[in-house]
Parts: sequence; C-alpha cells; structure tokens
Amino acid sequence: MKRGILFAIVLGLVSTMSFAQTGKYGIGIDGVTSPNIIGAYYFTPSLSGELILGLNVYSPGGDAAPNQTKVTGTDFRIGAACLYHFGQSDLRPYIGVDAIYETVKSGGFYVTEPDAKNSLQANVILGAEYYLAKQFSIGVKEKIGINAQFSRDVPKEENDLYVNTSSVITARFYF
Repeated sequence: MKRGILFAIVLGLVSTMSFAQTGKYGIGIDGVTSPNIIGAYYFTPSLSGELILGLNVYSPGGDAAPNQTKVTGTDFRIGAACLYHFGQSDLRPYIGVDAIYETVKSGGFYVTEPDAKNSLQANVILGAEYYLAKQFSIGVKEKIGINAQFSRDVPKEENDLYVNTSSVITARFYF
C-alpha cells in the first residue's frame, strides 16, 4: 500500500514536471545545514509572498547523571517574506523583506532546565533565482538585518540586538 501511494506521488510530480509551466504556487528549501521549508505564492508575475517554517531537534545520547535532567533541544522558526522579482527570463533577480520569529531551547544535561530563548529577525533580501526547467529553480540570496533577542527569566538576561548577514542557497519547485 505504501509503495502504491509513493508511486502515485512520484508519477504525479513527474507528470507535472513534464507539462507544467512556472506557476503561482511553489515549495522549496532555503539553506543547507538547517534548511527552512518555504511555501511561495505569486500575487503577480513580479510580486511574491513566502511562508517560512523550520525545525531543528537535538536529543543528547546517554543517561543523565544524578541530580541532572536530560533535555531535548528544539529550534522552531516561522516567518513571512515579500519579494519583488525583476524580469521574466531564466535568471530572475529580486529584492525583498522577511520577518522570522524563532524560539530555541538548548538541549543537553542540566541541573536546572533552561528556558527557551525567543528572537525576532527582520531582514532586507537581495537574491536571484535561475530556472533550470520551467518549474524548477535554484538560487542564492544575501540577507542583512536585525536580530532582536528577548529577555527570559531563568537565568535573568536582558534584551539583545544584533546586526546579522547571511548567504542562503535556495531550491524551488513551482506548480
């Protein structure tokens, strides 16, 4: 049964790849070591919006020592982006903005379990997509922005503000 469902999904994707043109909807990944899943929608041929989701989980091996607690670490990201694309050729540069909310809980062995640390990132984006086929693109983007890390109670921390830059490799499939 599982093989039949998998075969149907692969067949559907292959048939879509054979006959589809670049569409309004897309899914993809941003990043390499800790990728985000991206859902894209084109409002017009030049203006698109994206929903950004990401998750990392770290579970330390072994057992906790006496008087310690084993904590599974998590890193959850959710955000949105708005992009303006220049031109309609195979190489499409773009500019845009994004905002990403992130909550991180450190994993490991602790006497006192740490609280999650929350942050909000706001970035300006410069990038380009290159279409290898009518519905598949790869790209690169450079992000520069502000990362506001919010205080938490245990241990007492103050709000921190960082200026960050990052380069991101992307891959998209459009329906």
